[in-house]
Amino acid sequence: MNYNSIDWNEVWKQQYEINIEARGRGDCATIWDSKKKAREFLDRSNNNPGRIQGVIEILKPKKQSSILDVGAGPGTLAVPLAEVAGHVTAVEPSNGMADVMIDYAAQKGISNLDVVRKKWEDIDPDIDLRDSYDIVFASHSLGMPDIKESIEKMIAVASGKVCLFWFGGITAWEQRMIDLWPDLYGKEYSCGPKADVLFNLLYSMDIYPNVESGVFNNDSKYPDYDTAFQEFKDQYGISTPKQESVLNDYLKKSLKQENGHYILPGTTTGVRLWWDVEG
Repeated sequence: MNYNSIDWNEVWKQQYEINIEARGRGDCATIWDSKKKAREFLDRSNNNPGRIQGVIEILKPKKQSSILDVGAGPGTLAVPLAEVAGHVTAVEPSNGMADVMIDYAAQKGISNLDVVRKKWEDIDPDIDLRDSYDIVFASHSLGMPDIKESIEKMIAVASGKVCLFWFGGITAWEQRMIDLWPDLYGKEYSCGPKADVLFNLLYSMDIYPNVESGVFNNDSKYPDYDTAFQEFKDQYGISTPKQESVLNDYLKKSLKQENGHYILPGTTTGVRLWWDVEG
């Protein structure tokens, strides 16, 4: 096989579509339309301030920096970045996430943050964005079918650094679905595309990014068993007594009790790819 002839964007598309079909729960944005779930997501993220600060240190914003956050979620990074930079534009398609981000910014007294409620694929840079940004980044938010087109759009509005955070292997949450899907749905679970496809795509675009990987803790914490059970029931679309029994058996075996809480242990390998845009 001629390695250089591989269409890595097509590889991404195929793996993305197979993963969407396996989940059967719509695209990434629809999962977070609930403001309650978005708020819980923000609270969990804010319980790990070290990771947030670590990303800010990686991006190295200056007081006058303009920053574009693609797939900003509930403002986990956009709001802290707005506190130290000149301006932040946050693109977030989920209504629940965008609402929570606006509330979060208001609580912090932030006025230099614009929230654009669109999928990145639907963004018109001439209408929705500023002319250019010193830093363009996407933090674990690359659930996009045409990743090449999406990256090209990021590059088009970048005047400095582009930084992509993605996954280097099976994530903690994917492993749980791999374990459960055969018994829940009678089929194997197919994971989405990972950083290997992303790197090879960039390379085929004559982009040679810096690459750094690391393992981070992905434990899920619940106040009681019923909360854990209900969250997974909703997330996995469980609707029959047999499926409930499968989930119950799995959680009884996997959950650990610690300091009055229930913990579902997990780790995930993250990969950061970044480069400077010339011009």
